[in-house]
Amino acid sequence: MSEEGREFVFADPSKCIGCGLCELACVIEKEKNLDATKSRIKVVHLGPLANMAVTCRLCESAPCVRACPRDALWQDEKGIIRVDDEKCDVCGWCVEACPYGAIVLDTERATVLICDLCDGEPKCMEFCPTEALFWATEEEASKMLPASLSQIRSEIKRVVELGAWNLLFARAMDVAGKVEEKLKALARRAEELRVVVAA
Repeated sequence: MSEEGREFVFADPSKCIGCGLCELACVIEKEKNLDATKSRIKVVHLGPLANMAVTCRLCESAPCVRACPRDALWQDEKGIIRVDDEKCDVCGWCVEACPYGAIVLDTERATVLICDLCDGEPKCMEFCPTEALFWATEEEASKMLPASLSQIRSEIKRVVELGAWNLLFARAMDVAGKVEEKLKALARRAEELRVVVAA
């Protein structure tokens, strides 16, 4: 399958509120703890009201794989980057090579962490309160990103010029309710998985 056809988890900046629940959902599922530094998805704040979650885009050229001096990374038939923990020495070359900042060093376990799409059922998507995360190809993502950022600029301009702050507050109240709902669901999932909470 070509890179253009591979689907990865993409965030629409016009919907992402930067709450970080995707990061939390990831570490609860993958690490069974609440240490968001070990999340395979990262929230990036692009500017006022512009946030975006970033994860592996399954690049066909896989610069991370090519950069690894120990052959600890390889790309499977679905495009997912796999890690051989025995070979990885956390040198960080793959982190430097990734154009999206989607690889995390785990110095405690001496390996790197990369999104594996949760076997096709990403927990980050499931727990996103604004449904900002969805499947996209590289072509779809590259078209959507500029359009979403333009939409955000237009919305900010409209609110400021019209003084329509009530629209912003109404949206915030609606989103707050959705965040609370997803947090409760995430807490139940953490309980099911017996997530370790550091003292």
